[in-house]
Formats: sequence, structure tokens, C-alpha cells
Amino acid sequence: SAMLGGCRRALPAALGRALRGRAAGQGGRAVSTSWCPVGTAFDVKQQQQQPLRGGAAGRDTGLFGVPELSCPEGFLEAQDKALQESEQLVQKACSTPPGPETVMIFDQLSDSLCRVADLADFVKVAHPDFAFREAAEEACRNIGTVVEKLNTDVELCQSLRRLLADETVLSSLDPETRRVAELFMFDFEISGIHLDEEKRKKAVELNVRILDLCNEFLIGTHIPNKIDKHVLPEHIRYNFTAEGNYLRIAGLHADCPDDLVREAAYKIFLHSNSQQLARLEELLASRNSLAQLVGYDTFAHRALQGTMAKNPETVRQFLEKLSEQLSKRTQKDFEMMTKMKMKLNPHNSMLMPWDHPYYSGVLRAER
Repeated sequence: SAMLGGCRRALPAALGRALRGRAAGQGGRAVSTSWCPVGTAFDVKQQQQQPLRGGAAGRDTGLFGVPELSCPEGFLEAQDKALQESEQLVQKACSTPPGPETVMIFDQLSDSLCRVADLADFVKVAHPDFAFREAAEEACRNIGTVVEKLNTDVELCQSLRRLLADETVLSSLDPETRRVAELFMFDFEISGIHLDEEKRKKAVELNVRILDLCNEFLIGTHIPNKIDKHVLPEHIRYNFTAEGNYLRIAGLHADCPDDLVREAAYKIFLHSNSQQLARLEELLASRNSLAQLVGYDTFAHRALQGTMAKNPETVRQFLEKLSEQLSKRTQKDFEMMTKMKMKLNPHNSMLMPWDHPYYSGVLRAER
């Protein structure tokens, strides 16, 4: 969580020298230095929120109308309520005779946890207040840990297995209820319910570590980079946020008409990050370890089990076929973008990676 507060690191001066050289070689081309906001559509006054759940008009009902979430600390309260409810439902599921009620209890159990987890998963990346993001992130982790433990709970699994093994009870279920029961059992199976206790604990540890790494990696993709302001040409510096002697680059500036601004943002914001690479490598290794622990060749095989795609080979064939069919259209798009760049910037007409979003937008606007 502390990563949110800082920048990745200052970048090497060689990158800036290359950008300055590009600016010097523009042959006197007039360079646009206007700031190019992409958020104009969002800069509107928010309408007064109407109470979503009781209370007098104008009363603070909390995020999405959840009373507990009127402050960051409310996530802990919402989390604790969900966990308490889940404990009661687990006990009820384990003591209820096989029947439709068993499936209903499992559905309630899933809902009690997902109501908070799904909301927190959104808030942790979308809320402008760091305190809310941090509280939501902690709630996500805690509930995610409980979910992984429940997915390897033998007694809980047995209550569902008894239902699916009872042909009389199973035949009394409607197709939807039966399918829900089968999906819950599928979750147990891919989580390693068949393993011995030591390996089940290892599976839970790997799942929790994977959750943490995914969260850390995603947060890292949004953390700005910074560079010494003297490295960049002076006429483009004010396009970026100044922090003392550094400039903070928080995005790709893909909608900016100035080629050099886009190039600088692209190269600096996407500059190689050793911490992110280390997280990604550990994430991939952990996923592979988990998949093999629970009986799959790769994580891809585990992730695709039970889906329409079924296996990695089907996905590979689909992507290759799609790429083949889109190849001519893609080439035509690149040719159109190249022509547009030659028209707007004849001194530097080679299409570059930072050009694609901008010139495709220009072409769409002309249609």
C-alpha cells in the first residue's frame, strides 16, 4: 500500500538526451505546447447523491449507499460483518441435510463474502482518497484469504459432496440449482480439496500470495515515474507535473497532438522497472506452483478448466486464427495512420508506437 505514495524512480539521463536530440532535429517545426486534457468529459459537477438506503434527504449514506462505508474505517466493519455471517453459514451448511437448502446456503455464503469483496476490489483502485483505497485493499486481502481457506475446507466440501452423491436428492433439484451445486464443487476441486492437509495449507498460502502479487503488480502499473526536468526539452516540460527538480509522468498523454510529448511520456512512463519485473516473475512462478500442486500441467490449464475454451491449445488456435483474419485490416489501419502523420507532420512521418492511439483518434474524428 505504501507504494501508492511514491514514484518508481528517477530515470537515466540518456533517455532525456535522446528526446532532446529529437526535438533539435525537428527542422524548426512549430511544436504544440498546449496541455491536452483527456478528462474534460469528467470535469462536471457531481449531482447531489440521493440516499440509497433510508435516512433523511442529504444524509451521508456511505459509498454505494452502504452506511458503514461513510469512512475508510467502515471497510473493517463491513468486512467483520461479512466474516461473521460467513461463519454462521458454514456451520449451517455443515449441519443441514442434503437438499436444495444446502445449495441455497452455499449461495448465501458466496454472496455474503462477495458483496464486500467485489465492492472493495473496485474502491481500492478507483477511489481518489488513499485512506479509502488502503482500507478497501486490506478488506480484499482478508476476505480473499478466507475464501481460499473455505475452498479447502473438507467438512464444508463434504456437505456438498453428500448432496451430489445422493441421486434421489439430485433428481429433485431443478437444472439451475444442480448446476450451481456442480460449480461450487468445481471450485473445491481446482483449489486442491483432494490433497492432504499439508498440501492444502500450501495451496492456501500460494493462493494468498498470488492475490497479494496481483494487487501489488496492478498498483505498480499506475505509479508515476519521474525524471530530472533538465533532461527534457524546456518547451515540453510544463506538460508534466513538476516536483522540485523532477517532472512526474503519470500516463501516456496519448491524446496530445505534440509528438515529442507523447514520445517522452511513452518512454518514461513505460520505462523498465526491476521491481515490477520481479513481482511478475514471482507471480508467474507462484501460479505455476499452485497449478502443479493441485494437479494441472500449467496455470493456463487450471484457469481454462470448465470454460468454453477448455484448454490452452484452443485459445492459441483462436488467437492465431483471429490474428490471421485481422492482419490485412490491421495493415490498412497502419497505412492510414502513416498517411495522416505525413499530412500533419511531414518532417517526422515515420509511425512510432506512441503514435497509434493519437492518429487512430484523429482518423475516427474525421469520419
